[in-house]
Amino acid sequence: MNIKKSIYAIIAVFLMSGANVGAQTNVGITLSGIGYEASGSETVKSSGTINDYSENGLAALASIFIEKEVDNGVVVGLDIVPYGQTIADGGMEQNDDAETSGTNTVDVKFNRMLTVYAEIPAGDGYMKVGGGLLTIETDEEMNTGSTYGDEDTQTILIGFGKRGELDNGGTWKAEAIYQRILGTTFDASKGGNAVGDASVFNKITLDDVDTVQFRFSVAKSF
Repeated sequence: MNIKKSIYAIIAVFLMSGANVGAQTNVGITLSGIGYEASGSETVKSSGTINDYSENGLAALASIFIEKEVDNGVVVGLDIVPYGQTIADGGMEQNDDAETSGTNTVDVKFNRMLTVYAEIPAGDGYMKVGGGLLTIETDEEMNTGSTYGDEDTQTILIGFGKRGELDNGGTWKAEAIYQRILGTTFDASKGGNAVGDASVFNKITLDDVDTVQFRFSVAKSF
């Protein structure tokens, strides 16, 4: 099933769930610790050289969410990261050839990250499934002369969590999540060569990014 259609369908269910009179609505904030593993390659313009890169590391992310209980204890929600967050950065000073000689640096930032999810009761906790959209932004200084635009991609997630009540009437949640960010391709918007032939522009291919996340949330209940 197309992920975008699934997202729109879940949003529609969420909006219509207001008909479930008396259902609890939670509005809150989530803090996430993320471990990621990413790989990709850059195809250098005229020479056709392919440079492979890989990186793993840790990052932190904060988001806001709104969720509502629907039928049979199932909770549907919408989670939004309301800012751009730098997830990874790197550099290279290799002299692979005349085109890559020198220092090349790049920062990778997640922006406009939106996730819809469902929490399905399982034992004394719940299973969480969802999908989302985000924009991957790059901020680079490339000796090749190339610059790259931003690309939209999709995410899928699955995990398990547990929730409880706070003394002030709110709720808390603790979750362990696996999330995959689907790969995408960045085409250079500047060739970095005298001819400026679009056929020899550089290209970066980002493979699927696998992440493991530990999340803690607090929310006000209405």
